[in-house]
Amino acid sequence: MKKIINITNGTGTGELINDSYKVEANVVGYDNTSINPSNVDIVEGTNDYSFTIAATGTLTLHVTDNGTASGNPIIGATFIRTDSTGTEYGKQITTDDNGDAVFENVPFAATGAPLIYYKQTASDGDHEFSTDVQNTSMTMSEETLQIENATGATRTINLVDSNYSNLPIEEATITLTN
Repeated sequence: MKKIINITNGTGTGELINDSYKVEANVVGYDNTSINPSNVDIVEGTNDYSFTIAATGTLTLHVTDNGTASGNPIIGATFIRTDSTGTEYGKQITTDDNGDAVFENVPFAATGAPLIYYKQTASDGDHEFSTDVQNTSMTMSEETLQIENATGATRTINLVDSNYSNLPIEEATITLTN
């Protein structure tokens, strides 16, 4: 007997009798032979069963000050995988001396590739970045995205005497710490 269980958002249900089953997967973008476990015993009293499957793609995020391959690399920017709502999964990755942060084991497929969600969580302290959830899909096993972390905008800081309206302070320093 063959029973197909449709999975949506990581979960599916189906009526199964107690027996031993060979498990096969059909997941676009993943290595279907990596389904684990590949055999399962369905037994009375147990109604929840979990499986894992692996992907083999590599997504490199190349972070520069202008978002191009020839820009100045940003070292120390961090990213994390998320779902579409921003829930974080796995470990953060950090850009290296070349400005590259690498997500290993991500899904890819020539057609119908699933979306890969991620967000940036920090930069190097001198560059601005978006914390919005981003997404991409991969049609090849290795792909590189160009990410811009623009130099912080020039800001004017004014310091005046609080007791004498608009009297500028001639010399001082102000330290801003985030």
